[in-house]
Amino acid sequence: MDKLILGLLMIKHFTVYEIRQVMRQNFSSMCSDSLGSIQAALKKLSQQGAVTYSEYVEKGKMKKEYAITASGRFLFLEWLKTPIDMSKNKNMDLGKFLFMGYLPKKEQLQMLDLTIEGLEVEVQEFEAVKDAIRFTEEQEKVKAYLEQNSHLATELIETSQAADLAESISQIGYFEMKTLEFGLDSARFQLDWFTKLRQQLAENEKEG
Repeated sequence: MDKLILGLLMIKHFTVYEIRQVMRQNFSSMCSDSLGSIQAALKKLSQQGAVTYSEYVEKGKMKKEYAITASGRFLFLEWLKTPIDMSKNKNMDLGKFLFMGYLPKKEQLQMLDLTIEGLEVEVQEFEAVKDAIRFTEEQEKVKAYLEQNSHLATELIETSQAADLAESISQIGYFEMKTLEFGLDSARFQLDWFTKLRQQLAENEKEG
C-alpha cells in the first residue's frame, strides 16, 4: 500500500480521507481501503522521510495534507523499475478450491454458485468503473491541478522524460486504463472458468 500512496502523491497532495476515497474507487482489488491501514502506511512513510505534511483548518477542522519528498520519489521510482512479479498474486481462498473434493457434490455446486455470483458482481463493478470514466475530462482536471502546482508538474516531466505536461499525463492515463482492463479481463476469465467447471460438475452429477 505504501508504494501506491507514493504513486498518488507524485501528482497531487492528498489528505488521508482523499487517499481512502481513491483507494476505495480504484484499488479495492489491490489493497485495503481502511483508514487504519492507510494511516499506518503514511506513518511508515513519514518515518522513512518519504512523505511530509502540512496542516490547515477547513470548516473548523484541522486537516493534514500529505506530499511526497525527494527521497520518497526516489523510493517510489526504484520500486517502479523492478520487474512485475505476478507470482506474488497469492490468494489463500484457493485453498478452499484445492480441498473442495472433501465436500459432498451438492455442496460443491453450492460453493461454486456463490463463487460465480461474487465474480459476476466483480465484473459488473469493473464495467461500471470503466463506463464512468471520462478520460479527457479527468486528464484536464489533473493538468489544471499540476499547472497550479508547478513544482509537481516540473518533477513529473523530468521523471517521465516526456516532451511536455500533456504527454506525461497521457502516459500515466494510458497505464491506468490498462490496469483497469487487466482487472476486468482477469475477472471475466475467472467467471468463465468457474462457470464451465460448474457446468461440468452438474453434467457429471446427472450422468452419475
